[in-house]
Amino acid sequence: MVDGETLTFGVSGKLWKNALVMYDRQTKSLWSHLTGECLEGAYKGKKLRMLSAVPIVKWGVWRTAHPQTKVLTLGGREDHRRDNYGVYHRSSDTGLFPPENRNDKLGNKDLVIGVTLGDKQKAYPLKRKGWKTEEKGKWRVVEDNIGKIPVVVYHDPDHFTSSVFKRKVGEKVIRFSGVAEGMIANDTDGRSWNLVTGRGSDGTELEAVPHLNIYWFAWVDFYPGATLYEE
Repeated sequence: MVDGETLTFGVSGKLWKNALVMYDRQTKSLWSHLTGECLEGAYKGKKLRMLSAVPIVKWGVWRTAHPQTKVLTLGGREDHRRDNYGVYHRSSDTGLFPPENRNDKLGNKDLVIGVTLGDKQKAYPLKRKGWKTEEKGKWRVVEDNIGKIPVVVYHDPDHFTSSVFKRKVGEKVIRFSGVAEGMIANDTDGRSWNLVTGRGSDGTELEAVPHLNIYWFAWVDFYPGATLYEE
C-alpha cells in the first residue's frame, strides 16, 4: 500500500542493475523488487516497506516451526522438474550487464545474508566456516551490531535456513551462548529462543529483521557502501 492505495504488481520484463523490475497495474509505475524503490512513474521516489523476509527455508524446518501452515499450490501440484536459472547459478556470469560497483573481498557469486537497517547495510557470508561446530546439528550464531542496533544472525548451512533478529527486548540487550542446537539457542539468562520464529521460552518475541540471501556482486552493486562481516 502506498499513500493509501493498494497496488498489485506484475513483472515488467525490464532490468535494473541485472535485477527484476516490477510494475504496478494501477499506475504502470516501475519498481525495484530488491529495494522496493519506485524508479519511474507516478510514485517515483516512493518506497515500499519490506515487512519480513525468510529467503529459503526447507519445508521440514518450516513445518516444525509452524505446524499449522497452509500451502499455496497451483492446482495441488508443484513442478520441480527443472530450475530455469540452473545454468546461471552454476556459472560465473554476473548478468546481462557488467556490475557498476565491485568488491573483491568475496567472489562475485558467493552468497551472503544482506541486511538493511536504517541507512546501514551489512553482509554475512554464507560460506564462512564459522557457522558449523564440530557437533552435528549445532551452529554458531553471530552477535553483531548494525549501526547502533544489536542483532543476532543465524544460519543453518545444512538446511540453508537463515534469520536475523534484533536482540534487544525493551532496554535489555540479549546475549546468546553462541551456539544453536537445531533452531534453538540459549541466552545467558537461561531462556531458550527459536531462531526461526524468534519466540523465547518465556513468551517474549524478538523483532525480525528483513534480509536477503543474495549474490555478493548484486548486493555490492546496489549498496556499494555496505560493510562485510569479518571475523
